[in-house]
Amino acid sequence: MTEEKRVRRSRSKRHKNSFIRDFRAEILIVFLFLLGAFLLFEDMEIKAVVFSGVLSFFNAITNAFSTFLGAILGGLAVIETSDVVGTILIIIALLLLTHRARQKAILRYSELTTCPECGSELNHIHRNRLQRFTASILRLKIRRYKCKECSFDGLKIRSMNSR
Repeated sequence: MTEEKRVRRSRSKRHKNSFIRDFRAEILIVFLFLLGAFLLFEDMEIKAVVFSGVLSFFNAITNAFSTFLGAILGGLAVIETSDVVGTILIIIALLLLTHRARQKAILRYSELTTCPECGSELNHIHRNRLQRFTASILRLKIRRYKCKECSFDGLKIRSMNSR
């Protein structure tokens, strides 16, 4: 760039140095000095106040944790082992069904380059909400296409780690 074309920008107000930014180290030094002098000449029992505050804080946390744990263990006493095993089996069956549906969708809709009805080019169009939701739940890449010539509307589905 030549000197004539180079435009020098002025600093914005946000970047101009303020008093606090210029003297923040000196302000911190004065604050620490005054705090140290105050602590030397005061008559409060700071150690006892801090210790009792920390102790009451940890007592409150311990009481809350024991109440929470008691509620969980009390609820678990009502549940039978067969209920837990049955719930786990149902969850495993649903996960396997979801995995199988995902595999079938990838196999069925993985190849879509031209219109299967007329053979012309396809245009990429926006997915609907159901397709977006399905893609996020099943961790799939779903692309929707519409034919330029006929009324064909189709999907191309791939796994997330494919290109």
